[in-house]
Amino acid sequence: MAERNILIIGAGKAGKLLAQDINRNVSDAHVIGFVDDQPPKGAAMKYLGIIDELSEISRIYKVDEMIVAIPSADGALVRRILMKNMKSRIPIRIVPRDLRVISHSDVRYSEVKTLDPEDFLGRPFIDKNIERLKKFYRKKTVFITGGAGSIGSEIVRQLINLEVERVVVYDNSEYLIFLLEQQLKERGMRDKCELIVGNILHNNKLDALFSRIKPDIVFHAAAYKHVHLMQDNIDEAVYNNVIGTKRVIDTAMKNGVKLFTFISTDKVVNPTSIMGATKKLCEHYIQSLKSKTTKFNIVRFGNVINSNGSALPLFERQMILHKYVTVTHKKMQRFFMSIREAASLVVESTAEGKPNSIHILNMGELINIYEVALCLIRSKSLIPEEDVEVRITGLRKGEKMIEELYTETEKGNLCQFKRGKSIYALKNEEVCPIDIIEVLDDLEKIVKLGDDIKGNLRKKIHRLFPSLKKI
Repeated sequence: MAERNILIIGAGKAGKLLAQDINRNVSDAHVIGFVDDQPPKGAAMKYLGIIDELSEISRIYKVDEMIVAIPSADGALVRRILMKNMKSRIPIRIVPRDLRVISHSDVRYSEVKTLDPEDFLGRPFIDKNIERLKKFYRKKTVFITGGAGSIGSEIVRQLINLEVERVVVYDNSEYLIFLLEQQLKERGMRDKCELIVGNILHNNKLDALFSRIKPDIVFHAAAYKHVHLMQDNIDEAVYNNVIGTKRVIDTAMKNGVKLFTFISTDKVVNPTSIMGATKKLCEHYIQSLKSKTTKFNIVRFGNVINSNGSALPLFERQMILHKYVTVTHKKMQRFFMSIREAASLVVESTAEGKPNSIHILNMGELINIYEVALCLIRSKSLIPEEDVEVRITGLRKGEKMIEELYTETEKGNLCQFKRGKSIYALKNEEVCPIDIIEVLDDLEKIVKLGDDIKGNLRKKIHRLFPSLKKI
């Protein structure tokens, strides 16, 4: 059997160690050389060229496999590598970008993995002071609404690893609670959690739970989040996202909860959608409160890679079932972060952030969704438009072309955390331009009337947020 020709992308320490491991332990393959934008210093290494020449190099040398051996590589670099190989089906794999590889230079061919979306969208692993966070969360009881969802469940796992006393998960999805229970059992974490099926609108139940559990911290992650669906279901969006959030907040304050973290969204900035407007109303309500007991933390972030209902799982399903993916517009841009990063932002900003502030992850660059679709297809060793069609469908109700994380006014009030550059805090919150208590009371009355024949709810939301697209 002929030996496979392996091309290593990255001529640094990791690339050299990978080549050594292949030469020693892989009998059916050999390294034909290295590609890197920085030529290596070692004369013994066979340097073939720069990343922009990958396509030509792989053709000349009959490459069977490419391996990215750059543990510090960010998503932009991996996307660039994929984009330079769009017309090829040569498998592209990657050395794991984890702490062990980075800190111990432990690079093995047996652990090289196929690319997943976090590799070409997320940031590489950054070591944090785990002991500092453990000191904060140790012996605390945490209550998480929406705790069985994709982000909520990751927060649960991170908190258990940070040695919290107890985590109480409250979620209205029996199915997601069941899945989380199985995952916790498999990881030996089940005894640290209490799992409760319940709705955030059930304020008597919440009051009874808070009175019994006495949580130190509440993470409020429960919300309806699908933009286009909420455009057509305004009453439920307002009732769940706004009135439900108010009930959780009021119950927390009544029961003396010390810290309350509200998970918001980048869609609150100049909101064009009902979902963004509902979250913005929640931010206004929190900023209007003057509690002496409860401190509030608002966390905003953009699209979360592979979260329930996000674009990437949809693309993958379309590829498998239909051999196409649907993109709304070739110029649409979004911020992306991994589920791990989103949960870490919530956990870290709650422990170390400025009380009663909005915290925002430094999301890096905006990423073109069309390019994401192309990279996903190519990461499966397929060729866009030949193996998988990319269909452009047009913007949906309430969608923005380019996402924002803060307004122009807020931009001038951003400051970085003292301990790192990954999180920003807004120094000054904007003054709420409306009587938020009166507005929320009016909205609740309209929702409770049920059949909104005259469109009063739509009209009121539109008056509050002129930036909304026609609904």
